[in-house]
Amino acid sequence: MSAEPEDRLDRTPMWTLDELCAFVRTTPATVYTWRKHGRAPKAYKIGRHLLFAEADVRAWLKACAEDARAVDDADDTTDGPGAGADGSGW
Repeated sequence: MSAEPEDRLDRTPMWTLDELCAFVRTTPATVYTWRKHGRAPKAYKIGRHLLFAEADVRAWLKACAEDARAVDDADDTTDGPGAGADGSGW
C-alpha cells in the first residue's frame, strides 16, 4: 500500500499577517500596500484572513535580495556624482 505524495501546503508552515509583519519588521498597512502594487509574497485568503506559506515568504525575500543586488550592481557602473552629460548629476 503506497501513500500518495503530500501536497506542498500540507507540510509548509503558514504564517498570519501579524507573523509576517513581525518577521519582516513592518506593519499590516505596508503589506496591504505591497499587495496592491503586486510586491508582496503570495497570500492565501481564508475567509477574512491572509495566510502566507513560509516557503513563499522565503522565496519572496530571496527575490527581493537579488533585485537589490542587481540595483547595487547597476549603481556601481555609474561614474559617481556629477555623472550627467553636463556634469550636473541629473
